[in-house]
Amino acid sequence: MLVIVALVMTSCFAKKSLVIPTAVSSINDPIALKNLNLTKDQYQIINTETAEASVEYEEAGLGIGKKIKITEANNEYTLIFKPNESVVGGYEIKYDGIVKVGYLYHDQNNIRDIGEYYKPDPSWFATGLAIYRLINSVQEQGADGIIEPVITMKVGEKGKKVIYTATISAKLVKIKTK
Repeated sequence: MLVIVALVMTSCFAKKSLVIPTAVSSINDPIALKNLNLTKDQYQIINTETAEASVEYEEAGLGIGKKIKITEANNEYTLIFKPNESVVGGYEIKYDGIVKVGYLYHDQNNIRDIGEYYKPDPSWFATGLAIYRLINSVQEQGADGIIEPVITMKVGEKGKKVIYTATISAKLVKIKTK
């Protein structure tokens, strides 16, 4: 079962808000193929799908003037975090674009309410976007779900920036109906 929730708001760079424009996708628990208890004539593996996402992480300044910038590699969004203890979550956030994240449903502990603050965690943003892209692909290809997902994270450097690249691969499954 697929669940898609989208919150789309117009954004201009340097906006401050308690709510960052976010599009969230979720997919029910992926399970091992052997646990489906289906015979081969009851399902079809459409293919193995892979989705990838990268974000750039950059720090500037020190102490009170320190800023953390997270930018999606295709410039879909940019978030600038500035420490501020008077703000819920401890960061004042400026943004541009719409943050897109997806979740595997069993990963409830990582789901953040739209109104909850974001933390400057680049691996969370990269993984969330890769899963979001995979879930959209599941829908586009008419699959009912995924099985056996594998998520990997690579970290590299580009000057003063650290690049986080998440990749998720999973088999797309279609349950046959009579």
